Amino acid sequence: MKKRVSRNSVRRRFRKIFTGVILMLAICVSFGAFLVSAHEKTAADDTVYKYYKSIEIQPGDTLWAIAEDTMTAEYDSVAEYVQVLKDMNNLDSDRIQAGQDLIIAYNDSVLY
Repeated sequence: MKKRVSRNSVRRRFRKIFTGVILMLAICVSFGAFLVSAHEKTAADDTVYKYYKSIEIQPGDTLWAIAEDTMTAEYDSVAEYVQVLKDMNNLDSDRIQAGQDLIIAYNDSVLY
């Protein structure tokens, strides 16, 4: 003898399956949107590379003027960058002389 299944039981089972499918679709869409937004954020960020070069001090140049001209956005003040230049070049004071070489840092978005 076959057991007879009531219509209400079939409807409840259908609702559970339908709800499960809708829930899975919602999770997939949410997860997909998260992945796309994470990918967009990394693509929008420009990679900046730090490079160093040597410049020759010209008559009338000062460390502060060079710092103002070559300072990158990562520094909060010219004074901070002057200290970085002094540290990079092993300088004890702000005094520089014409003909002296000075190493400076600069940023570029191109990888050399």
